Amino acid sequence: MPEPPVVASWPSVPVEIVRAAGFRPVIFRGASGPTPAADVHLEPGIFPSRLRRLVDDALAGRLADAARIVIPRTSDADYKCFLYLREFVRRGVATTLAPVVLFDLLQSRGADVPAYDVARMHALLDELSLASGRTPSADDLRREITRANTARAAARRLVRLRRSVPCVAGTEAFKLLAAFWEMEPDRYVEMASHAASRIAARPPLAGPRVLLTGAPVDGHTLHEAIESHGAVVVDEVGPWGSGAAGDDVRIDDDPVAALADKYRVDAIGARTPVDSLRRLTESMLNDVDAVVVSLPPDDAVFGWDYPSLRGVLQARRIPHICLRGDPHEAPTPADHAALHSMVSAASRLQEARHG
Repeated sequence: MPEPPVVASWPSVPVEIVRAAGFRPVIFRGASGPTPAADVHLEPGIFPSRLRRLVDDALAGRLADAARIVIPRTSDADYKCFLYLREFVRRGVATTLAPVVLFDLLQSRGADVPAYDVARMHALLDELSLASGRTPSADDLRREITRANTARAAARRLVRLRRSVPCVAGTEAFKLLAAFWEMEPDRYVEMASHAASRIAARPPLAGPRVLLTGAPVDGHTLHEAIESHGAVVVDEVGPWGSGAAGDDVRIDDDPVAALADKYRVDAIGARTPVDSLRRLTESMLNDVDAVVVSLPPDDAVFGWDYPSLRGVLQARRIPHICLRGDPHEAPTPADHAALHSMVSAASRLQEARHG
C-alpha cells in the first residue's frame, strides 16, 4: 500500500523529512484548465496557478487522504493560501481537509536565522511524526539524505548535458529534472541515468541558447513556445528545472541542521535574497545567447528586479523579452512575434560569436 501523501505548495519543504516520517511528498504545480471551486473564493491576479489548483482540490475533497498539507511561507500568496485554508476549515467550507501546517523557513542572513530554521525543521519533523505515529531517528534522516543526494547526482548529470553545448531540448530536460520532486529517489536515479545515457549519444543542438528567468516557472509550456522558434532553453532560474537538485545535503551528526542549511541556501522563490538571485542569474549569462523573463499577472516580487537585469543584459548585448501572461497558457500571437524577433537576433549574434 503506498505511503499517504504530504502535500506542499512549493519545493522548499524538505522531502527528506517527509520520507523519513513515512510519507510521500506531493508538491503542487500549476497547470492550464479551470479551477471553479477555488475561483469562488480566491481573488484574480494574486494566486498563481499552483495555489489555485491546491485550493480547488482542497475544496473539492480531493486532498482528503493527505496526512498533512504543508504551506511554506515562500511568498505572500502562499501565506494567504495558508490563512484561506484555515478559514475554510473554521467556517465549515472544507469539511474533509487534512490539517494545514505553516512552514516558515527564513532565507535571510541574520545571525539568528540558522537557529530559527533548525527550530522550524524540528517543528515540521514533530508535526509529521505526530501524523505518522513514529519519530524518525537521526539515522533515518541520514538514510533519506543519502538517497536524495544520489538522486541529485543523477539530476546534475542531466544538467551538464543541456549547458554550453546542449544535447537535449529544454522541454524534455525540464520534465526529467522536475521529476526529482515527484519520484522515489531510487526510481529517479534509474530513470535519470537511463535518460542521460540516451541523451549523451545525441548530436548537439544548434539553436540559440536561452535562459528562462523572472518568476520561477513550474511547467514546460514556455519552453515549448520558445523552442518552437528554433532556440534551445538551456537553464531556468527556479527550483524545478536545473535548480531542482542543487548541491548535496551534508551528512553529519546533526541531519536536521544540515537540511536547514541546504534549503535555506538552495530554495529559490520570492523570499530568496535579491542579491543571491542576481548573482545566480548573472552566472548563467555566460552560456546563453538570449533571455526570456516571465512576469505573470500574479507576480509581486520578481518584476521589481527586472530593471537591474535589463541593464545587465543591455550591457552584455544579450537579446531578451518579457512575457507577462500565465506561463501555463499558450502565449499570444504578439508573444510569439516577440519570441521570433528575439531568436532571430540571438541567431545572428551566435553566428557572429561562434561562426
